[in-house]
Amino acid sequence: MSRPLWIVIPFKFSDCKSRLADCLSPSERMGLAMAMLQDVLEAVAGRGRITIISRPGFLAQGWGGGAEVRISDLDLNEALNEMIGEQAKGWAEDMLIVMADLALLQPEDIDAISAIPGDVVLAPGRGGGTNMILMRSPAFRTCYRGISFPKHQKMALDLGLTAGYFYSYRAGCDIDEPSDLVELVLHGRGRSACLAREMKLVDIQ
Repeated sequence: MSRPLWIVIPFKFSDCKSRLADCLSPSERMGLAMAMLQDVLEAVAGRGRITIISRPGFLAQGWGGGAEVRISDLDLNEALNEMIGEQAKGWAEDMLIVMADLALLQPEDIDAISAIPGDVVLAPGRGGGTNMILMRSPAFRTCYRGISFPKHQKMALDLGLTAGYFYSYRAGCDIDEPSDLVELVLHGRGRSACLAREMKLVDIQ
């Protein structure tokens, strides 16, 4: 029987999607980032308790998408590991970290990663990142930065934890670079894909 799930979505509010600065204005980047966050929230809806973790200023936008919002000045790993530490006191729910720019993600992807055995289940992104982490052990900690996937593999190994892997096109497709917009326009179904098409970000003629 599957355990209750706490879904944590980190959202970079300040200077979001900076690698798209060559093709989008700051307001356009913010609009796209918020649309992708909404797509992710729709993908995880009904799968567990949902928390968005972001920087000061996010609540000033008056939008949390119906999820719990936690504001933190800590860097990503410190903020996430603080939350894991809190959860470790009893571990009433397993914890699923989902990046906020997985615009292609669908509810069945959440079901699929939840069905994979392991103390930790890692979903790799393109370029060596880690786009989702399902934790069933309070011992694990995140080490996002740079090529994080092998770091997370090593973390699990060093802690003596069993690791499972979720290989998925949709879960592996984070929207960071201008070239990623092609994937969003061609394969996206949600709000961010509609916005990208309206903005004519990709010439597919």
